[in-house]
Amino acid sequence: MVGKRMKILLCTVWILTVTSLSGQVKSNGASKENTITIDQINTEPINVNTGFSFKFHSAVLNEDRTIMISLPDGYNVNTKKYHILYMVDGQWNFNHTAQTVGWISDKGIIPQTIVVGIHTGENRERDLTPTQNKENKLGGGADKFYEFIKEELIPFIDKNYRTYNYRVLGGVSMGGLFVMHAFVSDPQIFTAYLALSPSMWWDNRIMLNKTEDYLSKNPKLHNHLHVAIANEGTQMGVDSLATILKKYSPKELIWKYDKYPEEIHETVNYKGIWDGLKFVFADWYYPLVNFGTKEDLFSPQDSVIHGPDTHKIRNLSGEILDRYNGLYLDSFGRILTITKADNALIFSGNRLPTVTLYPEAENKFFLKDIDVQNKFFLKDFDVQFEFTKNDSLIVIANGKIDYTAKR
Repeated sequence: MVGKRMKILLCTVWILTVTSLSGQVKSNGASKENTITIDQINTEPINVNTGFSFKFHSAVLNEDRTIMISLPDGYNVNTKKYHILYMVDGQWNFNHTAQTVGWISDKGIIPQTIVVGIHTGENRERDLTPTQNKENKLGGGADKFYEFIKEELIPFIDKNYRTYNYRVLGGVSMGGLFVMHAFVSDPQIFTAYLALSPSMWWDNRIMLNKTEDYLSKNPKLHNHLHVAIANEGTQMGVDSLATILKKYSPKELIWKYDKYPEEIHETVNYKGIWDGLKFVFADWYYPLVNFGTKEDLFSPQDSVIHGPDTHKIRNLSGEILDRYNGLYLDSFGRILTITKADNALIFSGNRLPTVTLYPEAENKFFLKDIDVQNKFFLKDFDVQFEFTKNDSLIVIANGKIDYTAKR
């Protein structure tokens, strides 16, 4: 009897379900289609917050300028310092750039980065071009716009936010032209440059001539440069720029030219930002020391490149050095590798630069000052490594314990 009732119940549920899914309802013996429309449904807005904006008065430009800021996740709950990306034409490039940076930094492909968008608006042609258009007498304000960025905006951002001394400048079209102008005007202000479909045709291709002249006379550039173009043909002058880079780029200028035949001028910024950031950060490292420190960071503009080492190297036997060989798990969750070398130890790890540790005592080692500055971009930093009796490693920065590791 129970089994029969169960069969009847299941049959009833099946009939009701089919009736519901069919979208048909019975009313007074007639069949009506379900006529619910979207305006009868309660909807809720989806708020996508990529950052905030504010008005910034520039004495150089003698006007207010809208600035947009996107801070990395977790910025307000730690003391770390961050790489920073400046994008011109922020009215178009800020939102998608902030989302791109957030996504690929969350996946560990690039470091977490502060994004600064600079609104250009109606003054775009004036601000982004290095010379005046002889036909409409517009343009030619790139020098003054770059002065605003260097002398006013960057100091303001560095004062109010925890910025690591690795700046990227990006722009598209005329913005890309401005990026190339900034690169050949004062390349040490930014570490890396993203020039996407740059308008190298401007004023009879004057920036091609300036780029060739600058590169041929400056063989010691240490920047990253990513250039990209959509399916725009040769009239943009970007192929000519690539030819100049092939011929004149210094050995330590790391550059790449990407062509996107499937993209148009209006979409090159999306793919270009994605690929460009992955390129310029391809060899980035997690910091050896915690950049929450208040000490000054090394800057390419510093007149003193590196000072004398205060440590003295001591000779240790191979037997003593063998004690420290092995893998260590540090307090950041990273695997560190220590291997013996000739009267030294080699320190390496995932996304950490490989450096040599020099002995100053049986269980104490140090980094040479030149390695601290060239590989970690730290100024006035003394980094020491101390091995303890319980198979632990202590990393000390300027006399303070920075992190520890256990074999």
